Amino acid sequence: MNFKKTSIIKKNNNILNIIWIVSIWIIFIVALVMVKNINFIKIKIDEQNIIKENVAKQENERSMIEKLLWLNKDIPTEVESNNDVTILLVWRWGWNHDAPDLTDTMIVIKINSKNKIISMLSVPRDLYVKYPWDDNYYGRINWIYSRYMYQKNDATYWMQMLETKIAEITWAKIDYFVNVDFSWFKKIIDTIWWINIDVPENFVDYQYPDWNWWYTTLVFKKWTWLFDGENALKYTRSRHSTSDFDRSLRQQQIISAIKEKLTWSYFLTSPLKIKELYQVFIDNVKTDLSLTKMIKIAYSIWTKEEYKIASSNMNDSCFYGSANCEKWWVLYTPDRELFGWMAVLLMNWTGLWNLSNYEESVKYSNIILNYSWIEKENAKINIFNSIKVWSLASELWNNIKKYGFIIPEQKSIWNTTDIYEKTVIYYNNISENSDTIRALKTFFNWEFIKIEVPKYSTENANIEIIIWKDYTWKEKVFNF
Repeated sequence: MNFKKTSIIKKNNNILNIIWIVSIWIIFIVALVMVKNINFIKIKIDEQNIIKENVAKQENERSMIEKLLWLNKDIPTEVESNNDVTILLVWRWGWNHDAPDLTDTMIVIKINSKNKIISMLSVPRDLYVKYPWDDNYYGRINWIYSRYMYQKNDATYWMQMLETKIAEITWAKIDYFVNVDFSWFKKIIDTIWWINIDVPENFVDYQYPDWNWWYTTLVFKKWTWLFDGENALKYTRSRHSTSDFDRSLRQQQIISAIKEKLTWSYFLTSPLKIKELYQVFIDNVKTDLSLTKMIKIAYSIWTKEEYKIASSNMNDSCFYGSANCEKWWVLYTPDRELFGWMAVLLMNWTGLWNLSNYEESVKYSNIILNYSWIEKENAKINIFNSIKVWSLASELWNNIKKYGFIIPEQKSIWNTTDIYEKTVIYYNNISENSDTIRALKTFFNWEFIKIEVPKYSTENANIEIIIWKDYTWKEKVFNF
């Protein structure tokens, strides 16, 4: 019995051991499976989290693209709702200059959505003016911003003082301002890699500052250049290559090139590049434009329809009594001795006694900002003298040419054998609603008559101004 009992016990123990070992293996295998499943689940969860993060990121990027790249076609534009938006763009020298707050570049930019054109008018830095709200203080217009820095610690206030004077000079309603450092040029262009600039003539400046209180020679040959930020800045800032007037047009050329480059699809679809451009903007620009307003304006200009750019400035290409004036002449250089030997500019027909007479600049600005298609329409004007008074036609030719009207250098002044009582303007092959005709009507109260073919011109002029007996000396002088 004992034997059998003992044998049964051993047999039972063996069975228990086998069961225990099998159980351990089952637990181990189950554990492995569970661990594997847990890792698999964890991987799945991680993948799902990554997917969710990517989706959220893509949504954020898509939202940014829609807002900052203006891909949402339903966004109403500031330009469309108000038709016109006028911005004063100012560039200062910046912190690394001995006069960092001089506004040496002032450009009035008008965006017209009806005609799809951006008009740019540069105001010369040396224009001598009476300062706003201070009858006893006079100086160059580029000092106004820094002058009012001492009155109030508010950059918007400083700009408002400058806006007040420029609005008086141009009679333009300034909606917003954008104030940037000259170094912004370099940063923004380096961010978009390069810009395409057509240098029309060989360009040499023997006195370009080298930042070591000395000069270097700057040369750009006549060519189409791919400018990086550094060379674009040099091209923009050069003062001794030509004139301040040419420099203002070069600056407008840079603006146009930046606009063209930003229309590349890469910049319109890259959130990273948008963020980079936006950071450059907020680090270097002061403005009273909200982000929403900037988006709306930029969306209209860059993505909805192609806007053309018309560049212009005020210059002093003529002097009193000159027989050959170029367009845009509304300034002259007075005797420096009267201004402490300081280089200044004055408006035509003004002096220290009537410094704030801006009749000439207002007329000029009105043409540039509101009738920008004159050059594109290319409506040729001929002038006919019918009363046999010497030089009337040539003086009228000289006066209206400076406003940008298209008057050929040769064969544009004639006499007629007919004598009538009233001066008249005939026009053919050009619309009554053209910018050229509408602009001429702001100058003259004469009769405008539409005809099929030129009445007197043998040069196929689109517009013929016939001077008759009512064209008096007073009208000749003061109508311009």
